[in-house]
This record gives sequence, structure tokens and C-alpha cells, in this order.
Amino acid sequence: MDIVNQYIPNDWQSEFHGDDWRYTCLVGGKGSGKTFAAVQELVTCALESPGTTYVIGRKTLPSLRDSSWKAFIGIVDKNLIKEITKTPMRVELINGSEFLGRPLDEMKKFDSMEIAGWFVDEADEIEEDMWKTLKDRTRQMIYVNGKKIVPRYRGIIGLNPTDEDHWIPQFFLSPDCPKDHKIYYSTPMDNMENLPPGYVDQLKGQYSPDQLQRLLYGQFGKVHKGRPVFPQFNRGNYVWSVQYDPESTMFRTWDFGYNTPVCVFFQFINGQMRVFEEVVGKREYIDDFAKRVLEHQKKMFPDVRILKDFCDPHGADEKDTGVTSVRALNELGIYPQYRRQTIAEGIKAVKWLLDTLNSAGEPNFYINGRCKRLVEGFRGGYHRMDGVEHPEKDGYYDHVFDALRYGATFMVSRFMFNKASANHNPATFIHPRTGRRIELQGDK
Repeated sequence: MDIVNQYIPNDWQSEFHGDDWRYTCLVGGKGSGKTFAAVQELVTCALESPGTTYVIGRKTLPSLRDSSWKAFIGIVDKNLIKEITKTPMRVELINGSEFLGRPLDEMKKFDSMEIAGWFVDEADEIEEDMWKTLKDRTRQMIYVNGKKIVPRYRGIIGLNPTDEDHWIPQFFLSPDCPKDHKIYYSTPMDNMENLPPGYVDQLKGQYSPDQLQRLLYGQFGKVHKGRPVFPQFNRGNYVWSVQYDPESTMFRTWDFGYNTPVCVFFQFINGQMRVFEEVVGKREYIDDFAKRVLEHQKKMFPDVRILKDFCDPHGADEKDTGVTSVRALNELGIYPQYRRQTIAEGIKAVKWLLDTLNSAGEPNFYINGRCKRLVEGFRGGYHRMDGVEHPEKDGYYDHVFDALRYGATFMVSRFMFNKASANHNPATFIHPRTGRRIELQGDK
């Protein structure tokens, strides 16, 4: 303890350095001091328990070597270091405790290792299984004067705030999170004395509002790349707890695929599209997914009498693996309409809905806030990269927007045609399956 008292700063007294937790998550924006805090805590533990071993880790070797390990070496008091080696990355302290730099790309690398603690930098890069592996290896015992001693175990992850659906906030913010796990937040404003003048103002001028939420204010949230496909969404009031009309037709629009099947429920009343629900599957065959959609429909829309469906036209394509997706729906009593359409055509239809008002002065598009993936996609998740015409196929947002586009294209084209044809010869109609315009021949 004499070494601890001599080298650990007197002001390093906080809740973070308590005994009521074993594993912690340090969440902070850029320049918030989380790496310094983590290293100081582990060095304190290492000095308290001579001969203990700790890991400084990051997902890949280059990022560990060039960033995290270099930062660790710069933080540790040089008077505490007995030896440093570059290959392997190792620091031995004057009391025999050691720190090892390790990439976290393969769990098997830790099979025979027993450690007393670790710090994972940029922890959002690693999978939850790696986090569990490190916890499993935190079981080192030491001997002092012939007696077996349990050191003060510490496992720390540090990261900039992630999306809310990342495994880290899902775990640490869950009501079931174990009591010996803690989460701490920090911002650059908490670390101003260690930052260059104007650093915070520079961040404010450099990032968008949603990026500042994470990178400056240290809050979990979405940060999107590229350019939003529908930038007008953020300038309007489209999210509304709109209620469905049981007397009007309820439309279901389907996008197929084993990995992420989608069904979106909406109504279309006087040119206004009202989106109520999104049902998203994960690694489900279409028949199982459709059955789940039907159960969800009974719960959410029990008194709807008229239902119609649209779908991805590729759902009618023959497959080597069995019946087509459309045929699978047919066997459940679902008979969707479909036609070939371009992505640009669907985007144009959705933009028309966002850009126009109905006779009551309301937007021609409303969406219920329950549709979280669609709403976040409108806010920027569904995006184009610079210089690219089509939206990014990210496997997350693109599927729900494909489903939305199928329905929007059908309904907007019909609405526009019927509106234009109101005062013309009614012997013209749009084929319900193909969407083609057909003019009947005969006497006028």
C-alpha cells in the first residue's frame, strides 16, 4: 500500500474507485478522459496486489498498437515501470504486476490465460462473446507469504456512445443488469483542463446534431453515414399516434428474404398514407414469419374487415429450395399484388407523400412512432453514400424501406391516375396485378 499511496494522485477518489462493482462501462464523448480513468484504476489494482496480470485490449492488432497501447504507455507513471517490451507488448511494474497488450480478434487466444483485470478500448468493436470470455478468465489468484489471496478484480470497457440497440447499452441499461456491473458517463466538458483551447467549440462546428449527441454529450443514439434519402422528413411533423379506421382497407406490404423478412401495415385514405406497424423477422422462413404476422394482426387490428397485400415481385421467382414466397403466402390465404418497379420509382412515390398536403392541410404521410426502424431510417439510417445513386443496401434499413416502397408505388400511382381521370372516359383502369394502364376499346 505504500507504493499505492506514493504514486496514485490524492484526488483519485471517486465512486468509480469503489468496492461495490467488478465490471464497469465508461461511456464518454471524445476527449472525456475515460481511457485515463480506466488505466489509473487498473494500475491502482496492480499496485495493491503484486504479481497480478492485466490485459489492455482492442479489436485489432494495428489499432491496439498504434492507439490504445500507446495511450496506455503514456498514462502510466514512468517511476512505476520496471520493464517494457514491444514484442510482445508488455509492461512490468516495480512490484511484479504486469500489463499485456492483446488484440481481441479470437477468443481462443485467451483459453489458458488467468488475469486479474482488463481494459477494452473502443469496446463497441467487439462481440459480446469476447466480453464474456474476458470475464471468464478474470480469476487469477496470487500468493502472499504462502497464503492464497484474491485480488480486487476489475474489468473495464470504454467507448463512445453507440446505437441504442448495440449489445452494450442493451446489457448495462437492462433492469436485469447484475449489481456488480456499473455504467458511468462523461463528456469533454468534464475534462476541460486536459484539452486544448477551443476543442469543444471545434467539435460543435464539425458534427451534426445527432453526432454531437454521442461524440460530445456522451449519450447513446444513432449516427448515420451518407446523405438521407428523405431529408424532408427531419423538417416536418410526420410521426404521429395516428389511429386506424376499421372500416377502411388495411394494406400489408411484404419484403421477402430469410435473414430479414418484413411486413408493413398501412391505410391509404384520400391520398394520405398512414403507417401503423412494422413487423421485422430475423432468420425466419416466410411461412413461419407470415404466421407470426397474422397473429400480430389479430392483436393490433382485430376489427379490420378488408385486407389487401402488395409484395416484392421477386417473391414470385422460382427457387431451387422449394415453393416461391408468393406461393407460401397463398397457402395461408394471402394473395399479394406485385409488379416490377425501379427503386427510383418507389422513392419518388414516398417523396410525393412527404412533400404534399391533403385538403385539410395535413401531410400526406403519417407514421406511428412504434415503427422504430422506419422512423430512424427516415431520419438518416436509410441513406445514400456520396456519388452513389441508389440507397445503401445495409441489410437493416433497406428491407423495411423496400416494403414501404412497394405499397407507396401502388397507392400513389393509382391515386394520381384516378385523380387525373375523374373527368375523363371511365373505360380506362390500372390492372390490379401488373399495374399497367389499360384502355378499353369501343364506342364513345
